[in-house]
Amino acid sequence: MPEGSNWRDRVSSRRSFLKYGAAGGATLLAGCGGNSDPVTSSGGGATTSSGGGGNADTTSFRLFDPLTSGALPTERHFNPWNPTQSGCWHPGACVFDRPAVYSPTKNEAYALMAQSWEMTGDSTLEVTFSDEWTWHNGDQFVAQDWVMQQQIENEIIAAGDSESDPLISSVEATDDFHARIELNQPLSEIFAVQNTIGIYNGNLARGVFTKHDDDKWSDWHQRLRDNSGEEKMSVVEEITSATYPMINSDEEWIGNGPFQISEVGDDRIVMTKYEDHPNADQINFDQFVLKEFTQNKPFQPYANNLVDGAFSGFPVKESLRSQLPAETTLYREGRSSNKLITFNCGYNVDNESPMNNNNVRKAVAHVYDRQRVKPLLQGVQRIFEWAPCRVPGKVLEEGEVDATEWVEDFTLYGQNDTERATQLLEAEGYSLEGGQWYTPSGERFQISIMNGAKAQQIQVLKQCLKEFGIAVEQQQVDDATFDQRRKNGDFDIMPDGSSANGITALWSVGLLAEWIQSITHFNPNAEIPMPVGDPSGSSGTKEINVREHILQWQSTSDPQYHKELMWWWNQTLPEIEVLYQPDAGAYDGANWDMSVRDGIKNGVDDAVYVAPKMGGLSKK
Repeated sequence: MPEGSNWRDRVSSRRSFLKYGAAGGATLLAGCGGNSDPVTSSGGGATTSSGGGGNADTTSFRLFDPLTSGALPTERHFNPWNPTQSGCWHPGACVFDRPAVYSPTKNEAYALMAQSWEMTGDSTLEVTFSDEWTWHNGDQFVAQDWVMQQQIENEIIAAGDSESDPLISSVEATDDFHARIELNQPLSEIFAVQNTIGIYNGNLARGVFTKHDDDKWSDWHQRLRDNSGEEKMSVVEEITSATYPMINSDEEWIGNGPFQISEVGDDRIVMTKYEDHPNADQINFDQFVLKEFTQNKPFQPYANNLVDGAFSGFPVKESLRSQLPAETTLYREGRSSNKLITFNCGYNVDNESPMNNNNVRKAVAHVYDRQRVKPLLQGVQRIFEWAPCRVPGKVLEEGEVDATEWVEDFTLYGQNDTERATQLLEAEGYSLEGGQWYTPSGERFQISIMNGAKAQQIQVLKQCLKEFGIAVEQQQVDDATFDQRRKNGDFDIMPDGSSANGITALWSVGLLAEWIQSITHFNPNAEIPMPVGDPSGSSGTKEINVREHILQWQSTSDPQYHKELMWWWNQTLPEIEVLYQPDAGAYDGANWDMSVRDGIKNGVDDAVYVAPKMGGLSKK
């Protein structure tokens, strides 16, 4: 049963792709599990099996396949616009390179295929591509390849039903190594890069998958641009359902990154170093291998030396650490994930819910008692001790940003403040009779919770609500029903889980104004009480458009926009953060070294794939 709706890690419907494109709607998909692992290890990295591991003289970096229990290796493809059985991330991020790498934890961008960029106007970004990259058949990589990918993305978004204009107005290749990007909004340079050549969300962030002179891609591209209406939608449907190219395709051009596919088995994907990659001389091992196991947790395979690294799942709890290799080294340490309680705010949906009312949402948030979660914590989970504000708990814990001080003035929920909850409910016409709450129409007040029966925050919330006198109905539905109902606003409360990897990352337009809005149904035009920190609104209210406020913050870098957005989140309550935990990966530091700048090693989601692109992953 689905317990969350992480916008990158949950199942994504094709409708999401049509509405938001591959950057906003892409996910890792769940599917079938893999098989057991027969490979043994020699010297911490040299595989001795000929079954996909090479020979005794072959040095391989073996990574626990993050899609274990997901899409089988033989079923994966490299089409970034088809979410089903996608291999664009694993192994795509290792096989394909990207123009630039953006670190959400540092809010910095680093050059890769794009050797430089410049804002030549308030809304114009000019990009210069390196001439050192080639496709794996030896053809020159050119600006037209990336431009085709972005133009297809724009056409798919335009064909959908999004109410907002995409950030990119147009993109064109001015010659083989230069591209010009026109934005619909003025943006500062770092945010312009973050939203274009340095995107970090979804499949398109993993690499350049389209080759401009490939027959299939060029045909789709041309038909998308030449048609409109039903004819165009027909092409969109064709693209978003195609599995071209498969990762085990015979097409020789596939890939432009440091490794190329050499073998795809039932439980492994073997990639061999591409000798013509610009940084191939700095890669001192032969193969990068993804290995599947019967269980989707990497701890045991890593502890038993069956893999050299894991994409995520670390750190582990203290009692397990003695089982790990002595020099286990963590990466992605700047990243974390949240567990949240999600409310149906009710904007522009047909289904009515008591959670559509702001004061009712606040009342429920006040009834919740986060201290009761402590005995239920698992592994390295931590209680989110601050007011809801959409700032990562890890950032607030470190206390080095202005937001740490701002949030001290925000409304703190989760204190089992039944007195305040009573005031809020009575203000909306609810009444308490004989220890039970009734709606303004005289019916028993009942809240339905969709999924999450085993989630700690949901267990505690149900207990608190029942003690307060509110009836609770627990509903468990399958994946498809869950996805449909949250999109239609057919729920009261549900659990959510999401990455929390930097202040700006949590406020990207694609994530907040599009994806989170689509599942919480908040009104994008809001009134917030002023001044910030005063819920009574002693200075009145301020009208904001959430999307425009984000864009103004990104174009001016004025922290006041961020402060007001945090306050909007705290007072509107689309979701409340209740738990967070580190979201790191690990590798065997005794035999392997990852030498890349900290913004990549500890701030980029797929750092283990990015490191060899920059010559920063090596065998000791």
